[in-house]
Amino acid sequence: MINDGLPGQQPDFEPDPRKVAAAQFQRANLTLPQLWTYYCGIGGSADELALDAYLNEMVDLPPLQVDLLHTALNEIATEGE
Repeated sequence: MINDGLPGQQPDFEPDPRKVAAAQFQRANLTLPQLWTYYCGIGGSADELALDAYLNEMVDLPPLQVDLLHTALNEIATEGE
């Protein structure tokens, strides 16, 4: 039986990391070039167009690039606090 998150239970699925990243990006109030520059500065290798497509849920990125993008977004959010 699939656990669909009934009261008192955790759902068996993870949120789409693209949606999480898109929400973080919107909350950060950044431009795409600002995010891309930070992301590249910590070792990201996807181009700006790929990040834009990922944040708009059009493509997937390799797992390492996803991790670096989420790290960039988390660090930017932490710096803004």
